[in-house]
Amino acid sequence: MTEIPVNCIFDKGRTGCGGTELALRNGKHTIIVMPFVNLVMNKVQQHDGKVLGVYQGIYDDDIEDYIKTHEL
Repeated sequence: MTEIPVNCIFDKGRTGCGGTELALRNGKHTIIVMPFVNLVMNKVQQHDGKVLGVYQGIYDDDIEDYIKTHEL
């Protein structure tokens, strides 16, 4: 797979296949849901500020600030 489908809910069904990385690198606005905060934090670190991880302690203001300071 070289592209993630758009305008849909896509359940890749397995881990380690590169689907999350593909979605993060595709340049399209994407919401990715992960089962563990550690996974979210890992992707945030790997992508050096280009990804906003939303979990406990992240509020609407944080999301709005991120949107204002990052090109959409």
